[in-house]
This record gives sequence, C-alpha cells and structure tokens, in this order.
Amino acid sequence: MPVEQVVDLGRQTMREAFLLASPILATAVVVSLMVSIVQVLTSLQEMTISAVPRLLAVGSVTFFLMPWMWRQACQFTVRLFTDFHPYLR
Repeated sequence: MPVEQVVDLGRQTMREAFLLASPILATAVVVSLMVSIVQVLTSLQEMTISAVPRLLAVGSVTFFLMPWMWRQACQFTVRLFTDFHPYLR
C-alpha cells in the first residue's frame, strides 16, 4: 500500500474521531468554564462541585448523541469497507 493511501486513511480516521468526540469535549469545556466562574464568584473551591456537573453533562450529552454517533461510525465503516479495493493494491 502506498504511503499516500496510508496517510489518507489515517486522515479520514482522525477526522471521524474528531467529529465524534468534539460534541462531548465541547460540553465538558463549557460546563467546566461555567462551574469555574461560579466557584470564583462564590469562593467555593470544592473538587466535587466541579466534577459532578461536568460528569452529568458529559453523560447526558453522550446519552442523547449516541444514536448519531453510532450512525456516523457505522457509515464510516461501511464506506471504508465498500471502497476497500484501492487499499489492497
């Protein structure tokens, strides 16, 4: 397999991984930022105050986006296996 095809396959895989992980990471960043602002304003520096809301937000976003994430991953896999003959040369 030529190097260009390996790089292209890696690029497609990284793009798909970024597409699937970005909503979860964005939710974690936004919730962390909001909790940090609240902690600074109220002078509460308890670790569980920052961890629990972030965990709940990430869990709920993952729960609601799981059908979309599953569909995207399946479409990528089907697209990869249906057009696999260029990689076999």
